[in-house]
Amino acid sequence: MNKKEESVKVQLTTKDKADAIVDMLINQAHSKLKGDEPLSASEMKVCLDICKTYSSGIQVDPNMELLKDLPFGDDE
Repeated sequence: MNKKEESVKVQLTTKDKADAIVDMLINQAHSKLKGDEPLSASEMKVCLDICKTYSSGIQVDPNMELLKDLPFGDDE
């Protein structure tokens, strides 16, 4: 079997692609948040938004404001 035949066999569905993208986003956000380099306010906000969006299995207070204590404001 040649490479063209192999690539035809491994066709990903849209759901598979979406799951892969979500996994990639979560892995990158986790790496950034756990890394030694300081994050800019916008990087931290993106990471926290990813966590908030894709953390459906976590039991938290839905009224909890994740961004209220971060070192940036809306008045920029």
